[in-house]
Amino acid sequence: MTVLQGLARARDDSLRAILDSVFATPAYRWETREDPFGMLRRLWGATGDAMDRLRAQNPDAVRLLTWLLVAILVLIVTHAAWVAWRTIRGGSRGELATVASPAIVPRDAAWYANEAARLSGAGQFAAAMQADFLRLVLELDARRVLHFHPSRTPSEYARDPALTEDGRTALRILVREMYAHAFARVPLDRAQYEAWRACAVAERYAPAH
Repeated sequence: MTVLQGLARARDDSLRAILDSVFATPAYRWETREDPFGMLRRLWGATGDAMDRLRAQNPDAVRLLTWLLVAILVLIVTHAAWVAWRTIRGGSRGELATVASPAIVPRDAAWYANEAARLSGAGQFAAAMQADFLRLVLELDARRVLHFHPSRTPSEYARDPALTEDGRTALRILVREMYAHAFARVPLDRAQYEAWRACAVAERYAPAH
């Protein structure tokens, strides 16, 4: 009898263990998920209930509140239309101002010559050297010796096949000195700048025919 009771108890324990393992799986876990819009729904419901009570108690107040909300909506739409009109009008004025603005002064050889003089007068000799080199290139372009293009580097101008061999050699020396002062930060004073500038004359690279 005792053996039978032990077997029955063992079966009960096994069954309980199996049931516990089954109900411990995620499928049998009871979780209460929070509604992310629950507060808004409760607020909307409370507002509706309050409006129903107010409508039953004081219909005139409900009508007054309705007209007040309509007036607020009209004001919002009117303000939005006014802002849009101001934006469009301001854009049109900006376009007219752009069209009516004076033309930008072209950066020709004379402009770069003046810029080089201004920079050298301020003691910025390396920057003046770069401006004066562009003046030289534009003058050579006007004489059809070189073809100026903003994307070309000074070294490319110095290798231009349109120059004579002596011209390419002289221009390479000019560019090498400019690179040393403008990019390698080699010190440059006024005397050195004036000596360099004396070599940056168009006649040296475009002799008269």
